[in-house]
Amino acid sequence: MRALITGGDGFVGQHLLRELRESSADIVASVQRLPPRPSVLERVEVAAVTWKQADVRDAGTLYRLIGSERPDVIFHLAGFASGALARERPADALAVNAGGTLNLFTALVDVREESPEYSPKILVMGSGDAYGPGVGEAFTEETPLRPTSPYGLSKACQELVAHSFRRSHGLDTVVARSFNLIGAGQPETFAVPDFCRQAAEIAVCGAQPVLEVGNLDAERDFTDVRDAVCALRAIVNLESSRPSYNVCSGRSIAIGRLLEWVLDEAGVEPEIRVVEGRLRQGENHRVVGAPGLIRRDTGWEARGDIEAGVREVYRWTEAAARRETGARTEGS
Repeated sequence: MRALITGGDGFVGQHLLRELRESSADIVASVQRLPPRPSVLERVEVAAVTWKQADVRDAGTLYRLIGSERPDVIFHLAGFASGALARERPADALAVNAGGTLNLFTALVDVREESPEYSPKILVMGSGDAYGPGVGEAFTEETPLRPTSPYGLSKACQELVAHSFRRSHGLDTVVARSFNLIGAGQPETFAVPDFCRQAAEIAVCGAQPVLEVGNLDAERDFTDVRDAVCALRAIVNLESSRPSYNVCSGRSIAIGRLLEWVLDEAGVEPEIRVVEGRLRQGENHRVVGAPGLIRRDTGWEARGDIEAGVREVYRWTEAAARRETGARTEGS
């Protein structure tokens, strides 16, 4: 299988690269800028991938990339992945997530006009945030998309683009609606890596023992990113797939519980300070997805222990902090 991953050096992209390498896939990964900037991949893993520069806002570059590489499957992961960044830059989030997906599908249609026999599988990385307000029950794939955040809006629009091209051009397209993920390499705009960074600064760097948080009572559906990329591979391996699949555990965990695990692993007991700027107005108390459809069609289910995963992320973050502290000491 020849696979193209857009956003290959992103959080999910890196873990997907590792998963596909284990299945002996031939991988091409696009990044906004070269060289790629992976955070978790080893050098040998980076060297095993063909890296290409392609900004999803440039349809012409995508056309040339798809036309020259002719992947059997396209994993479209590039885009705004952070709700926090989307709130700060809503127009950019919409332009990249929805507009970038439109560019990708337009480029693909243009390639197929020249080579009608070319028919890759396309997986678009969607989000459970597209569902919008909680309904008191787990979201299923039949739940209407009613986003209330800039990020959710951008992902819902991205889905509309993907499904529109699926219907109008007969493209083999599927959307994976991923809920909250955890794992090494996740940006610090997300709760777990942010907690880990603050805790490591206290434990390793001697920072003031104060840790800033938002709403710790909110409950979210968390899946280990390594489980999630297994789900993506399972979906594209289906001969015939549904339009959309939830990628989730079906269980909710309070954000405060994650923080407890981080602090226990770090061995620190800081003052916990709720900061107004970290609170989200109108935030859903509980968000959980229903994974029944993907389980029935592929046999996949989230197996990772979230507590073990959170503790692993802290250890990864602490090791990085120690390396950085050591480098500063040597350079002083």
